[in-house]
Amino acid sequence: MSITILKPGMMSSLQDLGRWGFQQFGVPIGGAMDKVSATLANMICGNDENEAVVEMTLHGTSFMFNEAAYCAIVGGGCKAFIGDEELPFNRLLWIPAFSIIRTSAHAQGCRSYLAVSGGFNIKKNLGSASTYTPSGIGGLDGRNLATGDMLSFKREQVLQASSTLKMLPSGIGISHWHTANLVEATPNVVMVHAIKGPEFDLFNSSSQENIFTSEFTISSQSNRMGYRLEGKKFALEQQTEMVSTAVTTGIVQVTHEGDPIILMADAQTIGGYPRIARICAADIPLLAQTRPGVNIRFKEIGEEESSNRCKELNSKMKRLKNGISMPS
Repeated sequence: MSITILKPGMMSSLQDLGRWGFQQFGVPIGGAMDKVSATLANMICGNDENEAVVEMTLHGTSFMFNEAAYCAIVGGGCKAFIGDEELPFNRLLWIPAFSIIRTSAHAQGCRSYLAVSGGFNIKKNLGSASTYTPSGIGGLDGRNLATGDMLSFKREQVLQASSTLKMLPSGIGISHWHTANLVEATPNVVMVHAIKGPEFDLFNSSSQENIFTSEFTISSQSNRMGYRLEGKKFALEQQTEMVSTAVTTGIVQVTHEGDPIILMADAQTIGGYPRIARICAADIPLLAQTRPGVNIRFKEIGEEESSNRCKELNSKMKRLKNGISMPS
């Protein structure tokens, strides 16, 4: 059982929840940019939450199911079709053999995730199937997906056709039940919760004020490693050379030119730029669904509120998992 990539779109790659435990050796965690949507896609398919999924950036992807299979699509940035039939997201889907799914543009969001029941048969590297292109590890030969790639399934479709599916005349099956969308559609201005960074006090007073009062635009010079922001410039009170120190996803660094960069999934493990802020981990999936050209603002919160927001997200995920295991 497999799918064949007919068009990879703007960028598609295989990702799971990341490569944990190797940061001390300079290996980034990586993994899905929007780990909530990737996890939810696997949950819908009855998979382990850490199974590899196809991460599709924006639109233009198309692929063929070489045999009939169950799958799920979660996230944003595109709509999915088989012929003229639009496929719903956040539902279990039964896809007939030789069906071609193609994606087209959607007004909001940035990344969508395809999971198949049983998972993809991808060899793990350092405990993860995630593609990390700068080092050429994970996924298919450490690269993004290309036309003609065939992704084989593990030989276990863990779900069975049942009355929980509505069968369409085309042979497509759609579950009667669906899951909530935990990553809301991105508005014109995205509010991101953030905590003061370790070097916040080294910045001058205007920079300290601007980080939480100004609006920034995500630059087109953004990728899985980091989002470069356009807007107010930042400056230290006194110019100083910093010793490289630990960084991770969500850290907001400021370059020598005064530009803020939000580190994302493929961020390096150490950096020498001052860290003016740190994004609440619960808001990282929202950032992952925010495309270049969208404006964002930072709202200051404390450590306790940040922790509570993460606990609330985890609680919602657990409730969804319990609900999926007993669909009505």
